[in-house]
Amino acid sequence: MQKETYEVVNSYEHSNTVIIEAIFRGTLAIPVGNIPVGGEMKAYFAQFYEFKDGKIIKWRNYDCFEPFS
Repeated sequence: MQKETYEVVNSYEHSNTVIIEAIFRGTLAIPVGNIPVGGEMKAYFAQFYEFKDGKIIKWRNYDCFEPFS
C-alpha cells in the first residue's frame, strides 16, 4: 500500500462491547487483480471490541472488499 485511510461510519456500544463500522481505502503500490498500481482498493468493515476491566479482551473483524479480480 502507498496509502491507507479508514473512515468511521458508525459506532455503537452494547454492554461490554463496542462496534465500529468503517470504510477502508488503500492506494496500491503493486497491482492486485484488475486494480493497477496507484488504483484504489476499498472494503467495508465491522469491528467488535469486547472489554473487561478497561482492557480489550476480544476483537473480531468482518470485512467485505469490493471486487478486485
